[in-house]
Amino acid sequence: MVNRKIVKNKNISKNFEGGFTLLEVMVAVVILGLGLTLVFELFAGGLRSVEISSNYSNAVILANKKMGELSMREVLKTGKEMGDFPDEENYKWEVEVFPYQIEGDTDEKSEEAQQNTESPVKVYQINLRVFWKSGLAEKDVKLTSIRTFMEKPPDEEKK
Repeated sequence: MVNRKIVKNKNISKNFEGGFTLLEVMVAVVILGLGLTLVFELFAGGLRSVEISSNYSNAVILANKKMGELSMREVLKTGKEMGDFPDEENYKWEVEVFPYQIEGDTDEKSEEAQQNTESPVKVYQINLRVFWKSGLAEKDVKLTSIRTFMEKPPDEEKK
């Protein structure tokens, strides 16, 4: 009787030696699917980061170009201006120019003194904003600069 049990166990072990059970295969497929999903999500996130970085870099380049154009002007008018870039369809700009006021110089005497002294050198603050649509949101880059401009004397303007 003991011999029969041993023979039965030998037959059973021979039947299961050659492969995996259905449950083992299903668990392996689920683990593989989860791993591949994570890899694809990481790859897609990396691509989104590259696109965002590219948009910001492009906006900074355009803002620097526009700031250069503003500093080449002979006359700088105070106020707001808006426009778009001819080569870039998605990007727009707005600039605000106003006289620069030194911090701590807010008392009335210093303002009167500034108005009475007619210096040909004027100091302006330029705030430039470049913005673009990214999905449903609007992204932007802001640059601020202080520029000095020499006004032409009235005698030269008439010539």
